[in-house]
Amino acid sequence: MIRLVEAVLVVTALSASALTAQDRPADLIAGSVTFKGNRALDDVTLAASISTSQSSWFYRFTHKIGDRQPWDETEFRRDVVRLQLLYRQHGFYEARIDTSVDRRDRLVDPTFRIQEGPPVVVDTVVVTGVDSVRGGSSLVNGLLLQQNARFDRFLFEASGDSIAFAVRDRGYPFAIVFRNFTVNRLTRHATVQFDVLPGPHAAIGAIAVAGNDKISERTVRRTLTVREGDEFRRMALLRSQRSLYESELFRYASVGVATPDSIVGGQDSLVRVRIQVAEATPTRMRVGLGYGTIDCLRASGTLTALNFVGEARRLDVVSRVSKIGVGAPLDFGLRRSLCRELDKDVYSDSVNYLGSVTLSQPASIVRGAVVSVQGFAERRSEFGVYLITSIGGAISLKFGVGRNRGIPVSLTYRLSRDQTTADTLTYCVYFDQCDLNTISSFSAKRRQGALSLSVVNQHVDSPIEPTRGETYTLQLTTASPWLGSQVVFDRLVAEAVAYRPLPRRRVVSARLRGGIIREGLSRIGGIELRYVPPAERFYAGGPNSVRGYGRNEMGPLVYVFDSVDTSKRPGADTLAGLRSSPLGSSAMILANIELRTPTPLLGGRVGMSVFVDGAELWNYNGSTYVPGGFRLTPGIGFQVATPLGPMRLTSAYNGYRTQKGPLYRLNVNGGSLTLLPDEYGGNPRSGSFLGRLQWHFSVGLAF
Repeated sequence: MIRLVEAVLVVTALSASALTAQDRPADLIAGSVTFKGNRALDDVTLAASISTSQSSWFYRFTHKIGDRQPWDETEFRRDVVRLQLLYRQHGFYEARIDTSVDRRDRLVDPTFRIQEGPPVVVDTVVVTGVDSVRGGSSLVNGLLLQQNARFDRFLFEASGDSIAFAVRDRGYPFAIVFRNFTVNRLTRHATVQFDVLPGPHAAIGAIAVAGNDKISERTVRRTLTVREGDEFRRMALLRSQRSLYESELFRYASVGVATPDSIVGGQDSLVRVRIQVAEATPTRMRVGLGYGTIDCLRASGTLTALNFVGEARRLDVVSRVSKIGVGAPLDFGLRRSLCRELDKDVYSDSVNYLGSVTLSQPASIVRGAVVSVQGFAERRSEFGVYLITSIGGAISLKFGVGRNRGIPVSLTYRLSRDQTTADTLTYCVYFDQCDLNTISSFSAKRRQGALSLSVVNQHVDSPIEPTRGETYTLQLTTASPWLGSQVVFDRLVAEAVAYRPLPRRRVVSARLRGGIIREGLSRIGGIELRYVPPAERFYAGGPNSVRGYGRNEMGPLVYVFDSVDTSKRPGADTLAGLRSSPLGSSAMILANIELRTPTPLLGGRVGMSVFVDGAELWNYNGSTYVPGGFRLTPGIGFQVATPLGPMRLTSAYNGYRTQKGPLYRLNVNGGSLTLLPDEYGGNPRSGSFLGRLQWHFSVGLAF
C-alpha cells in the first residue's frame, strides 16, 4: 500500500499537464528559491531534488549579467510533489509543503514552506539466514540503519548492500539479500527485515588473465593479493584490482568472478576469477611549477619507467627545487616582494633541492608487498629552525596486514651522511656549549642510520576533503650504533583523526596527536652527550598545527642580541640585532577540533569553519620532561573548493603573552655567547583585539 501511494505521487508529478505553455510566460525568470521550516534536510539537498533552479546572485542584482534560469509554473507545482516524496523517503510521512510566490518585474521568487512533522522511527531490525556465515550474528551491529533511529529509505537500501557485501566477503560469492519493511502510520514505527540466502561457500579456483600484451601473465599474478585456493573474499578481489591500478602498469583493470557455474565436487565450490587489463604507456614524465609562502617559487620533475626490465619493476627519477627567487644560485630578488615571509630566514639563502632514484618491484616473500631501493641527495630547511643536507640511501618494504591486508605498513632502513646547521642558540641552550668554535663541531658531517616503522589505518570517504571516517597513524623511528648511526635516539608519534557528518552538510572533525623522544648517548665531535638532531624534534604553530601561532613559534625559544642601542630613545635601552630561534621539544601533545559548514557563496563552493587548537610541549632536562604549559587558540576560517583541494584563509586569536626564553649576548670578537640573568619576552602581544590575531593562508585541510 505504501509503495502504491508513492507511485501515485510520482504519476501525479509527471502528469500535471493541465497547465499548458500559455500558463507560463516565457519571459519570466526564476529568482531566489527559499526554503523555510526545514530542519532534517538542508537547503542544498532540497534544491537538488526539485526542477526549479534559481538564477545567479549577480543576475538577480543586475537583471542583465549572469546565469539566468527560466521560470516554469508547471515544474514549480511538480516540485511540491517531489519534495513530499523526498521527505517520505527520509521517513517524514506527514510532511506538508506550502508555497508562495513573490513577483518583482520579470523575476519570480518562490518560497517553499515546509512542515516536516514527526518522523517514523525504526523499532526492529532483523537479519535472518546468516547462521552458517562466520560472524553473521554481528552483521546487524554495523548497519547504517539502526534500531530507534529515524527510518530512511536510502539508509535501508545501503544497509542491505552492506549485508550482501559482508556475506560475500566471508566466502559466499553468490549471496542474495531480500529486503522488506513495513510502516505503521498510526504508531509511526517501522519494522525492517533482511533475509539472506548465502548460497554455497567458495574458494578461489583458476585465475584467468586477459588483455595483457607486453606485460607477462606472471607479472600480473605477482601484483595480485589473491591466489588459487584462497577462501573467496570480495574485498580481496577489490584489493587486487586496486593493486593493479596502483602499479600504474594498466590504464584499465577489472577483477571479478568469471562464472557462477564453476562448482567442483566437495563441500566448497571453486569460482573462476577473470582478470581483464589494458596496458598503460610504459614511460611517462611529469613537471610541475608552484608557489608557497615558505617555499617561494618551486619546481619539480619526475621520470617514471614502468615494467623496467620486466617483472613489474619500476624506476622513478625525481627532482625538486624550492626557494627559487630567494636562494642562491637562483636568487631573483623576490625576498622583499613576492616572498617577504623569507626575508628574515637565514636558512633560505640557498635553494632547497631533492634528487632521488628509486627502483621498486613486487616482493615475492610477502604477498602484495613491494620492496624499494633508493639513493638520494637533498638540502632541506625548516623555517627559522635548521638546515640539513644529506646524501645516502634507503631500502623499504611496504605490505598490508589485518583483514584482507587492508592496513598498509612500511618498514624502512635509511643510512645517510648528514650535516645539520642550526642557530648557535640551540646548541648553547641544549648542550651547554656556548663557545662558537665548539659549536662548529656540531655542524660537522655525521652518519645517521635509522629504522622506521609506519602504520596507517585509513577509512575515509574522500582523500581530499573527507566528511566521514577515521585515520590512525603510528610512526616509530630508532637510530642506534647497531644500525650504523653516530646519533642515538628513539622517536614515537601516534595520531588519530575522526570526521563525522552533521545535518545541513556540516562536518565536525577532530585530531589528537602525540609524540615523545628518548635521547640516547651520541658521540658528536669527540664529545659524548644526549643529542637529537633539530630535524627530529617536535615543533608547533602554523596552518596545520596550532593556528594561533606563526610557523614553529609555539614552544621554547631563545633570544640573542648583538649590542645595546640607546640612540632611538634616550634613557631606554634597545636591543640591537635581536632575533629568536625555536629549539624544538622532546615531547608533544596536539589537539584540534573543527566544524566546517557550507555557505551559499559561489554556489556552495565557499565554506566556513570554526576551530579550537591546543598543544603542549615538554623539554627533557636529562632526568625528566618539563611541561611548557598548555595553550588554546580559537579561530575561524574560510575555504574555497579547488581541484587541488580547499584553499584556506584562517584567523586565530592568541591572547597569551609572548614566549619567555633565555637571553644571550653575542660576543663577536670573543666568539662566545653570554647568558644574561633575566629572561626575555613574556609581554602582552598587543593592546587591541586585531593585533592578537594570527593569519594563515594555505591549500588543503588542516588535518
